[in-house]
Amino acid sequence: MTACVVRFAVPPERLERDASEYMTTEIGPTWPQESHKIILNNLNPERQTPGKAASPIRQLESKGFAILKDKSTSLGALHAQEKWNTAYLEETAQMIKNQLGADEQKAIQGLQFGTVVRPVAASAHVDQDGPNSRRMCEGAASEDVFERLARMQQLNVWRPLKGPVTCKPMAVCEGSTVSPESKSVHMGLFGTRVVVHHDAMQKWCFIKRQEPNEVFILKIYDSQVLPGDAECTPHTSVDEINGADGPQNSRESIEVRLVACYY
Repeated sequence: MTACVVRFAVPPERLERDASEYMTTEIGPTWPQESHKIILNNLNPERQTPGKAASPIRQLESKGFAILKDKSTSLGALHAQEKWNTAYLEETAQMIKNQLGADEQKAIQGLQFGTVVRPVAASAHVDQDGPNSRRMCEGAASEDVFERLARMQQLNVWRPLKGPVTCKPMAVCEGSTVSPESKSVHMGLFGTRVVVHHDAMQKWCFIKRQEPNEVFILKIYDSQVLPGDAECTPHTSVDEINGADGPQNSRESIEVRLVACYY
């Protein structure tokens, strides 16, 4: 286990404004944050014994995220992403089909581009809330997709472009440990999203010294969630990490957003 610092959203009861004001485009992205020290659980033992791990689809259902080994044949340098991005999107969509058994998969976006470098995520969040994710699924597939298909998922596939990661690694929270009270919805830069408040019951994890062939699949939305399973997985980069091993080099990573369809 590794100690670190994570930034969380200030709970609604301690805000200086009414929480409803953060549903506006002007105020929404400014929801105040606060830092908490937490313990990260190292996923390396699970990663190193894939035969004992649950299937990726079951990991997504129970935890809200899955980890797997997958060596990309299309990834290149960040500054040249425009040359390989299309091939990587196709490769990632095929990986989702192979690993999860999806009948259709549509890559929405691949981030990030070398010409417009985005900062790492600085606080615990889920990219979209349920209604916003449903709109993205309808936009990627069709307006009647929820009537036609048995199941829809919105997923993020995240991996580093170089490794090992020792600076601001990706941390994920087991979704089944996130209470409804520790989540709020606000208006972000790209629509409504979920911010996360600190709760000692949350179980946060990371892959220590993560390499490019070590992949996170993050569940943003699932139209089929059973009682006790994870609705989604909060995630963020982490700071002041102790025990990461080795010098801290700037992190480069890519995240692909996909919609997975099941008949």
